[in-house]
Amino acid sequence: MKILFICSNLIGDTILSSGVINHFVTQNKDAKLTFIVGPTAAPLLKNYKNIERIIVFKKRKFNLHWFYIFKKTYRTKWDIVIDFRSSAISHVLRNNKKYIFKKHQNIHHIEQLTSSFGFNCSNLFIPTSDDEKNKANDDLDSLFKHIVIFPGGNWPPKLWSADNFNKTMKLLLTKYLKIKFILVGSLKEKNKFYNQLIKDIKEDLIIDLFGCNLTLTSAYMKKSNLFIGNDSGLMHLAVANKLKVISLFGPTNDKIYGPYGSNNIVIRTSENFDYFKSLNIDENKSYMNSIKPEIVLQECEKIIDDN
Repeated sequence: MKILFICSNLIGDTILSSGVINHFVTQNKDAKLTFIVGPTAAPLLKNYKNIERIIVFKKRKFNLHWFYIFKKTYRTKWDIVIDFRSSAISHVLRNNKKYIFKKHQNIHHIEQLTSSFGFNCSNLFIPTSDDEKNKANDDLDSLFKHIVIFPGGNWPPKLWSADNFNKTMKLLLTKYLKIKFILVGSLKEKNKFYNQLIKDIKEDLIIDLFGCNLTLTSAYMKKSNLFIGNDSGLMHLAVANKLKVISLFGPTNDKIYGPYGSNNIVIRTSENFDYFKSLNIDENKSYMNSIKPEIVLQECEKIIDDN
């Protein structure tokens, strides 16, 4: 059996779709898997068993990337095609059965998936290797609570400042004696945020995962206690690892892209999403300043004190 997954080019959407992928992989344990996926999201898939191919595409002008994808896939008769992009290509490839994701409005993305596919799509899952699990186990001290911090994201208007993250971390250290911080993100984000993030914090309380691959980051999240970060793919990765999440939202829609699950917390700016829809957003500035570190600390206390 051969299964083709036509995935997003985005990290967050690929993680949100992982419950669907996990369902089909579990139902068809011996199937050979092919993934079509963008370059930033592709590393999330590398630990699946029975991978035949991972076809990485970059968007091209005039949608020419679809011709590249068609050339890579048209010779195969697929048993199942799962298309998360509602693309035309899933209609022209030979297949026995196809599932095409149909988006809806104003409900969470996972609930959209569940409605479209007809089964519960909330069991997000990113497989990690034994080496990645062992490294996380060896590196994390069980005497400490570990808080994952992600200050980055793909859009400046939704980024809480590194200074605010740093203030929150120092407030937490004032209240709790046994805490370490795991800093996650890309090398580009490290260059941008790292020095401010760790200002006046002891080096031995910092675990630096900036620039590490996504599945290793996932293994560390699985052993951690809390995630604090902006609306992002890394936030959804924390959800996939059953990590309790505090996520910060401003000019993006938490009703559709908030951290899924009743135990997770969204802290919004003083302005709601409808307010931001009425604005001409300046792409070069943050709109997150109405969220104060003291507010984030209060939500952290609820989670940490319960653990």
